Amino acid sequence: MLPPNPILLLAAITASYLLFRFLYKTSVLQIVRNWCRLIADKCHVHQTYRIPQFNEHMQENHLYRKVFTYLNSLPAVEDSDGANLFAGPKPNDIVPVLDDNQALIDAFLGARVHWTNERSDRDGSRALVLRIRRKDKRRILRPYLQHIHATFEDIDQRKKEVKLYLNAEERPERNGRWRSVPFTHPSTIETVAMDSDVKNKIKSDMESFLKSRQYYHRLGRVWKRSYLLYGPSGTGKSSFVAGMAKFLSYDVYDVDLSNVSDDSDLKMLLLHTTNKSLIVIEDLDRYLAAKPTAVSLSGILNFMDGIFSCCGEERVMVFTMNGKDQIDPTVLRPGRIDVHVYFPLCDFSAFKTLASSHLGLKEHKLFPQVEEVFQTGASLSPAEIGEIMISNRTSPSRAIKTVITALQSNSVDRRGSGNLGQRLTESSSGRSYGDPGECGTFFTREGSHTMKEFRKLYGLLRMRSGRKNSEDLDLNERENSRHEIEVK
Repeated sequence: MLPPNPILLLAAITASYLLFRFLYKTSVLQIVRNWCRLIADKCHVHQTYRIPQFNEHMQENHLYRKVFTYLNSLPAVEDSDGANLFAGPKPNDIVPVLDDNQALIDAFLGARVHWTNERSDRDGSRALVLRIRRKDKRRILRPYLQHIHATFEDIDQRKKEVKLYLNAEERPERNGRWRSVPFTHPSTIETVAMDSDVKNKIKSDMESFLKSRQYYHRLGRVWKRSYLLYGPSGTGKSSFVAGMAKFLSYDVYDVDLSNVSDDSDLKMLLLHTTNKSLIVIEDLDRYLAAKPTAVSLSGILNFMDGIFSCCGEERVMVFTMNGKDQIDPTVLRPGRIDVHVYFPLCDFSAFKTLASSHLGLKEHKLFPQVEEVFQTGASLSPAEIGEIMISNRTSPSRAIKTVITALQSNSVDRRGSGNLGQRLTESSSGRSYGDPGECGTFFTREGSHTMKEFRKLYGLLRMRSGRKNSEDLDLNERENSRHEIEVK
C-alpha cells in the first residue's frame, strides 16, 4: 500500500479547518444578528402603528376589517403557531384565522413587516399592531396599505358572504352585542309571490339608491333609504326582506327590541352597525301597541332619522307591520319612511306564480275554476296556499283541488253576513290609505281594492248571467229542434 501524499493530506486538513471556522463564525454571526435585532427594537429602530377595531365614537374602524381580512389570507397564517381553524363556507374548506396576541411577518417590496393581533385583557378591545423599520417607512408604508386595500376588495368580491346579525341580550361578560351567522335564506325577490309591477318598481328604486351617493351628498342628506312593508301575516314580508338583502348584497342587522334595555342601548346598537347594511325591525306595530315598552316612541323615532342614524352611510332600514291604521302618523312621515309597500292576500295572479314555483305549472285545466273562486272574494295568504302546494307537490291536480276547497271554505266563512257587499261598502267609505305627497312613495295595490272588488262582483254577475243566457239558449235550441221534428 502506497503512503499518503503529504500535499493532499495537508490540503484536506486545511480545508477541514477552514470549513469548521466558517461554520463557527456563521453560527456566531447569526447569534450576533439576533442580538442586534433585539437591541434595534429596544432602540426604536422600528416604528409602530396601532389599528384599533373601533374609533373613539365606538364606530367600526373599516381599516381594521380590511387589514384583518388581508392578514388571514396570507399563507403565513397556516405556518404560524396559535392560529384558529374554522370550517369554510364550502364543504371541506378549512379557514385559518389569527388568534388573539398572535404575531405574523409579511414581506413587501423587499422589506419585512411585523403584525400582532392584540387584545386588551382590561376591556376586551382589539387592535392590529404594525411594526416597520424606520428606514423602510417612507418607501413602503403608503404603497403597502394601498396593496392591502386592493387585496381586500378582491377577496371581498370573490368571497362575499351575506351575514345575519342578531342583537344578543346585554351581559357584562360579553364583548359586543351583535352576534353573526351566515345568512343562507334561499328567498330572492323573484321567488316572492307579489305583483310583478310592484316588484320591478322596488328593484328599480334600490338600484337607483345604490348609484346615488353623490346625489345625496349634494343635497346634504345622509345616504340611506327606508322601507315599510305592511300587510297580513303570511304574505311574504320576511321573505321579501331576505330577497332585498340578496339583491343589495348587504349584511342584515335584525333588531330585536325585546332585547334592548332602553333608548341609549338602541343608539349604541345602531352605532355598531356597518355601512352597506340592511337594518330590520319586524312587527313594529305590535311593539308600539304593547305597554309598557323598554324603548320609547321617541327613541324609535330617533333611531329612524335622528342624529345617531346619520353615523354611517349606504344603509337601508326596513320596518314590517301587519297594519298601519293605528300607528302614530309621525312614525310614517317622509324621511322616516321613504317607501310604503303593501303585501295583500293572495289573488289569482299570485296563485299562478306560486303554482309555477311550487308545482312547476304554467297552465292547468283547473285554473279557470280557481280564478272563479277568487272572483267570489275568497282569499288566503300566500303562505297558506304555498303550504298546501308543498304538502301535495307529488300530485299537482290534488294540490289545486285542495286549494279550491280551502278557498271555498274561506269564502263561506266570510259570507257570514253578506260580507262581499259589506266589504264593498267599507272600501268605498272614504278610508284613506295615505297620500304619496304626505307619506312618501307608495308601491302598493291597496288603494285600488275598491275597483277590484267591483270588478270581481261584476265578473261574477256577468259569469252567472252568461251561464243563464247559455242555458236559455240551449233550451230554446232544444225546443226549436223538437218543433222542427214535429213539423216534418
